[in-house]
Amino acid sequence: MNRRRFLQCSISTAAAAVLPTASRAQQYPTKIIRFLVGFPPGGSADLTMRQFAHRLDAVLGAKHLIENVAGASSTLAAVQALRAEPDGHTLFLGSNVSQVIAPTMLKLSYDPLTALAPISQVTTNSSLVAVSAGYGVKNWAEFLAKAKGERDGVFYGTSNVGFQIPAVQISKIAGIKLVNIPFKGGAETVTAVLGGNIPMIIGTPPTILPHVNSGALVALCATSAERSSVMPDIPAANELGLKGLDSVGWFGLYAPAKTPVTVVTKLHAAIQSVIGDKSLQQALGKEGLELRGSASPEGFASFQKKEFEANAAIIREAGLAPN
Repeated sequence: MNRRRFLQCSISTAAAAVLPTASRAQQYPTKIIRFLVGFPPGGSADLTMRQFAHRLDAVLGAKHLIENVAGASSTLAAVQALRAEPDGHTLFLGSNVSQVIAPTMLKLSYDPLTALAPISQVTTNSSLVAVSAGYGVKNWAEFLAKAKGERDGVFYGTSNVGFQIPAVQISKIAGIKLVNIPFKGGAETVTAVLGGNIPMIIGTPPTILPHVNSGALVALCATSAERSSVMPDIPAANELGLKGLDSVGWFGLYAPAKTPVTVVTKLHAAIQSVIGDKSLQQALGKEGLELRGSASPEGFASFQKKEFEANAAIIREAGLAPN
């Protein structure tokens, strides 16, 4: 075989190998898209994914299935996602908890910065600090005065390790003792507070706001430095003298590593178009969640890395990292 013939055969063989992959990516999706959510039904993660999923169906021409794989601050769902076929038909709703905080506070079997392919951020939100109406305070000033008199500290409930970060910062800045009681989910945490088992909760707006609106809980503050545009009646950290507190949560979609770039790009574009949906903005805004996309998958990856490094420093300083 002469050299020209050899090169032609080599090129043809390489092209044949690439074509099936390119074709699959171009045709994507070809089956049901499975969304893995690392928290129980009814919380902010579940709500966010359900609101996004059917709108993404319309854009992608797909059907979806949502699986709630709760446990270990949503890292169990992350493990399922990274082990899935990297074809874009299994996606993971990651968060600052699963991708930034838990990896530093827990000993995980995977690298959160490389095991999953970032697609796009989808929301951002302040956490809320609230107490039961029966605790007998109406605002932050009254709470602070009472908390300083609690010899054993104030017991607060959380549904994942992420909410310990603002608690540690509040304790340090305000000079009060807060004692964490972990629960499996937001609904379980709220039940404990409403039942009088513990007085305080730090959690997401969808978990807490309905009970604030009913009068069963008193919202003391948001954990962001400035007021949230979707929760304008709740004071933020800077207004209350909690200078330096700016703990904001977020959700974002991820695919298994090695998912074709063309699929990731198509998903990114679909997410950005959905984020412009006014009905979605209204639906999530009522729950205290703000839509937030990413300029590119690479931009989202860079954002996550910066978040990881900043939070790792806080966790190590607070002594919450494993030995």
